Amino acid sequence: MSDYKRKIMQLIESDITGYKIHKATGISQTVLSELRTKKRDLDNLTLKTTEKLFEYAKTHLN
Repeated sequence: MSDYKRKIMQLIESDITGYKIHKATGISQTVLSELRTKKRDLDNLTLKTTEKLFEYAKTHLN
């Protein structure tokens, strides 16, 4: 698994609320919820969404 994917999975599984991620990134709360409930696969996200999640994860996770 690549580093960016691992970092995004760590973010999705974190205690950071979907609302907080949404406000900072502009990514739909529905998309975030579907990622958390496994209704949407991380591999099917757009590059833009993936980049936003990765950048947010880099700055908000240890």
